[in-house]
Amino acid sequence: MQDYDGVIIGAGHNGLTLAAYLARAGLKIAVLERNAQIGGGTSTQEPTLPGHRFNLHANFFMGFGLAPLMRDLDLHRFGFSYIEPLVQQAAAFRDGSCVVIHQDLEATCASLARFSKRDAETFRELHNLYAVKMRPLLVSLLYNAPLPIDQLRDRLSGPEAKTFLSHAEHDLFSVVREYFDDDRIRTLFTSYMHVITTENQPGAGMVFPAIFSNTMSFTLPVGGAVALPLALARIVEAGGGAVMLNAAVEEICTTGGRATGVRLATGETIEGRQFVASAIDAPATMHMTGEELFPEEVRTKLNNWHWGNHSLVTLHLALRERPIYKSRDFDPDIDRAFNIFFGMDDIAQVEQCFEHCAAGKFPDVLMGNGACNSQFDPTYAPADGHSAFWWPFAPYAVDGDAENWDRDKDAYAQRILDVWREYAPNLTADNVRAEFLFTPRDVERLNVNMRQGAVRMGAYIPSQLGINRPHPLLSGTRTPVDGLYLCGSSTGNGGGINGAPGYIAANAIVDDLGLKRPWTPVPPPEWRD
Repeated sequence: MQDYDGVIIGAGHNGLTLAAYLARAGLKIAVLERNAQIGGGTSTQEPTLPGHRFNLHANFFMGFGLAPLMRDLDLHRFGFSYIEPLVQQAAAFRDGSCVVIHQDLEATCASLARFSKRDAETFRELHNLYAVKMRPLLVSLLYNAPLPIDQLRDRLSGPEAKTFLSHAEHDLFSVVREYFDDDRIRTLFTSYMHVITTENQPGAGMVFPAIFSNTMSFTLPVGGAVALPLALARIVEAGGGAVMLNAAVEEICTTGGRATGVRLATGETIEGRQFVASAIDAPATMHMTGEELFPEEVRTKLNNWHWGNHSLVTLHLALRERPIYKSRDFDPDIDRAFNIFFGMDDIAQVEQCFEHCAAGKFPDVLMGNGACNSQFDPTYAPADGHSAFWWPFAPYAVDGDAENWDRDKDAYAQRILDVWREYAPNLTADNVRAEFLFTPRDVERLNVNMRQGAVRMGAYIPSQLGINRPHPLLSGTRTPVDGLYLCGSSTGNGGGINGAPGYIAANAIVDDLGLKRPWTPVPPPEWRD
């Protein structure tokens, strides 16, 4: 039997973030990964042709420059870096027009003003409020355990805080309609919000400030998304810990109601002298530990976990020439944009797409976003080619059966490529060297905790957000089982590539063990104006 100070289940970036912080605090950590490679949602592979690298899940690291991980863990020294493209985002429309979002605020407002001068000024105000003035508050909210809404209101006061909190009363469409007039601009920002959540219900508007705090700060990891977990793993190993592959955990062992280690599928037991932490989904963690150790209200919530009404289907293309969009005639800067949305021309089409996803139907109107990473980082493709992808929204069980993705994979790939060609006509048969369709069923196969293709490990709905994610007794990383912690995307602050669940767990464990913290924690949220 091997023993460590702590055992962490899952070598995605959240589990490894926790491990790296605790290694810095002097603990010997074992990180256990069931797959043959680390990464989880930050995985990079070559599924088309050698040299053409694709991020199979996370690609856009939003606002990563403000993540405390960069500073606290000295990630650059361990091999992680990122690029922040000057032209951040764009939305292309079928009539050949487009909206372009730059790092430069004036250039962005000039693009928006071609459609609506009022909307351009509204964007300027929202950017200055959420990406500049209130950005420290948003960082504090992300990197601290969520608070009950009454406690949060006590910590936030003044007219700006009132506006900030008011968004939670809206659904996605109403909050965008309230602020913007032009339908194409509304379509862009509604689509952008849907990247975070498709659940259009009251309360979903709470993501609105996060959208406008990050619209102009998307980053691309150099060498692939996997560069982040690889750097974190080096920190763990430098601290005397281990990252073990092909190490599937079947049981979280307990003695007297305390977590003491794990049992692998091989039968081997690995002891965690001081704690066990799980970066996998909360329902699976409960089942591995034993439901009887959790209160009935927790069991009921996790056994009825809502995974979500949509997933993503991704078409990866190995190309000779990068996609060239016909909207370049309207604004040539679209050819320099990192994240590009297309497929939707108005909010009605956005609504229809997600209605179809919720009904298990392959959408009549395909819409989503994508990128050509090799345009910004040559490590993503050979010197004579490019690597591009598009992520349309799609249901997990298409026509009621997830296996239909396998049965009709070629047909679905062709339909997706046909739509992409409407916007980028140079994606001809001669240009496309190889293609690979990564379906919602494939998402689940690669990451078993992304059940039903849930890329954020559970729907973003009010009952599963903030203090309710996954349950008020679990949202702050601690659990009713002594020595057992949660550190994955089904906890309080959810998914995305920011390391927040792992960071929050690291602070809790250091406090619980009475260890000296070799980093300065992000201050708790507070706003007075």
